[in-house]
Amino acid sequence: MKVGIILTTDNRSKAYIQKLIKNNIILDEIILMNSGNHEVKYSKEIIQKSLESGFDISISVLTTLKENNLKFHEFNFVDINNLKLIEYVKKSKINYYLFTGGGILKKDILTAGSKFIHFHPGIVPDYRGSTCFYYSIINENNCGVTSFVMDQELDTGDIIYQKKFVKPNHKYIDEIFDPFIRSETMIEVIQKDLIKKSKFLKQNKSDGETYFIIHPVLKHISIMNCIK
Repeated sequence: MKVGIILTTDNRSKAYIQKLIKNNIILDEIILMNSGNHEVKYSKEIIQKSLESGFDISISVLTTLKENNLKFHEFNFVDINNLKLIEYVKKSKINYYLFTGGGILKKDILTAGSKFIHFHPGIVPDYRGSTCFYYSIINENNCGVTSFVMDQELDTGDIIYQKKFVKPNHKYIDEIFDPFIRSETMIEVIQKDLIKKSKFLKQNKSDGETYFIIHPVLKHISIMNCIK
């Protein structure tokens, strides 16, 4: 069984690729979707918080790949449903791609041959949808990640693994904590060989609740719950 990863240039991908390297994990293929946007300049404080979470937010994905002499295939867009990527996936021999972002997968990419694994920041079925870690902090004072095989519905795929995390003690939930909990879960899934074991748990799609992008006031309440 072959496992690859499709990276973008965001903080999540920075955490994923840096932790794969630190744990001496070699995947069968690396794809980088790169639109060429300029890197964000971060403060010393947020860089330090990222280092405490096991990755360096100030180092680009492209730099990491090149400095570690990793072979990768690069596309000049960030769109998981782009026809060029779909055609590439159709010709690949990868069984599973780790998905890091680039949009909601549509039918054409989902049926291109390879399956896609997502690390969703919520314990499904209770937390499906968007910005679930904020709702989880408010409701339960913790956060969780679910690894599942993606299908055409939102966060309803077969469950591979679930892990809960203590809420952060800082305000950088989007920039640092989200990449941290997803990447930590990814490493555990790979180290425990859970993809190759294929003992996945089917979800009851009628169970649970779907959340939408959190209101700024609720987001603020969640952040204050972390730093007070």
